[in-house]
Amino acid sequence: MKHLAARPMSAHQQGMDGFTPQHHWTMIGQGASADVWAVDESHVVKLFRADVNDVPIALEYAAGLWAEAQGIPVARPIRRITVKGEPGEGKPGEGGAGAERSGILFAHVDGPDMLSAILHRPFRMWPLIRRLARLHARIHRAAGSGDLPRQVDVLRHRILRSRAGEAEISAALALLDRLPQDSRLVHGDLHPANLLLSSRGAIAIDWAQAASGVPAADAARTELLLRFGGAGVGRVPPLAGAITAHWYRHCYARFSGLRRSELDIWRLPVAVAWQRGQLGAAEARLTRWISGLMAQASI
Repeated sequence: MKHLAARPMSAHQQGMDGFTPQHHWTMIGQGASADVWAVDESHVVKLFRADVNDVPIALEYAAGLWAEAQGIPVARPIRRITVKGEPGEGKPGEGGAGAERSGILFAHVDGPDMLSAILHRPFRMWPLIRRLARLHARIHRAAGSGDLPRQVDVLRHRILRSRAGEAEISAALALLDRLPQDSRLVHGDLHPANLLLSSRGAIAIDWAQAASGVPAADAARTELLLRFGGAGVGRVPPLAGAITAHWYRHCYARFSGLRRSELDIWRLPVAVAWQRGQLGAAEARLTRWISGLMAQASI
């Protein structure tokens, strides 16, 4: 099956004619792979760094369109674009200079991200994580697309590249082959920084790791992100991470109807796939967590 992520960029490339010139854009966010610029009151552009290849950009665009078509609240992707030079620079009438950068034009969503809201008012963590779990279960009720990557293939690729030990990698691969598969829509990277709190409710953004697969595996990844932190989540103290992850699992099980045992069986392959030396001081905690999972499974 031909993946949407593999379609050539030229199929979606369009300029920004009719919009505010890019030297008037205002940066409103920065991430590891892209910056977000406000074009006008109704539109934003997510502009990727020059070293980001076409696959995740194409996937984020295509998966966002698919999720919207399934009734999931998303920042509506309008079209893919390329710009030359750095937005916010230059003078009126001047053409952009420098390397081309790829981006996606989105409809603007008002409201902060959920992580900022939690950090600003920590007592709101309980109802906000509950909202995250409810939306996650809603996403998982949607059908996946045959054009999206298969989650099982993504997990297998990441397990093979994991920095876990050989025994852990072998156990994760063996378990992955035995676990039941599905073809539901999965986000792949849902955490508080990837939810915007708008007047129309929580909005899921950043669909670059979306796939068709098993909801419980996707929930297991969100549990890990909440428990140990990582990109977009920040440093998480051990106790705070454990409490937040436990509350998320409780709420997700309630909204999804899945038993906790159905979630737990995905912990080992998802954790091994995620262990890539990205957590700094928390890496040792993740290693101990995986060792505990191995012991529980009597491996």
